[in-house]
Amino acid sequence: MAREYPLQFKCAHEGCSEKVTYRYSTQRDLRESFELKNYGRGGWRCTRHANPDEVLSATNPETRFEVVSRQESYGNFFGHSGFVHGPGFKLFANDFPPGTKLIVTARIELPDDATQAAPAAASTKESAS
Repeated sequence: MAREYPLQFKCAHEGCSEKVTYRYSTQRDLRESFELKNYGRGGWRCTRHANPDEVLSATNPETRFEVVSRQESYGNFFGHSGFVHGPGFKLFANDFPPGTKLIVTARIELPDDATQAAPAAASTKESAS
């Protein structure tokens, strides 16, 4: 079995215990890694804390992303891609004129009894102890 050189970071957000581990096949790869150079001084943040506005929650039930297509001499693009996809959609930039706006919205809808379910779960834990 080949030797691995792991590199682990804890999220820099105060109170967060999320961790990530990167693995390298040589010490040189570890020393020269993007991760060590950029996160080595406590700069790594987990998904929840790197872009908190993108994390859906009861207090942030909707997020929106917008990008406008542009034309280059070699085709149309949304951002850096001529093809964009996500849950439930696929889009070829060349199918639309330059200036077309792609708007992707994600929204959660909590059940009406969600506010009652959480306290009930907490009281169940208390009665079990």
